Amino acid sequence: MTRGSPLSGVSASGGPGCHGRIDRPLSTRDLADPTMPPAVLVVAHHDAPPAVVREVCAGAEEQGVPTALLDPPRDGRLGPFAARESRLEVGVGIAADGAVTVHHALVPDAILALDAGAPAADLRVLGADAARIVAGLPLRSLRR
Repeated sequence: MTRGSPLSGVSASGGPGCHGRIDRPLSTRDLADPTMPPAVLVVAHHDAPPAVVREVCAGAEEQGVPTALLDPPRDGRLGPFAARESRLEVGVGIAADGAVTVHHALVPDAILALDAGAPAADLRVLGADAARIVAGLPLRSLRR
């Protein structure tokens, strides 16, 4: 039996969920690259729960900040990679077990984190807080 992608339940355009996947070679790392949309980038492990990806993306987009998915790097550091690649310098990493971290490109450690199994409402707040970091607004959750 073949497992579905964590993106199988994620909208590719509009509605709650990430706007789509950014497909580009990992060697093309230029934050000024005009083909990179200004978005909170979400890097999800290939086995990440689709519902977690969907809720995090929906939370960010409810704040008016678009999200996009990027393939995970080989080194497994999902959140830091997403933040470095994002033109907005904020990224989200979602592990295979559903744990989520929010990173900023200028900060070495995770800014926010939720353990695997977090309720959907908390995942949505975490996604919203990722967007609020971009907008310079106060965060709604301060969990680590």
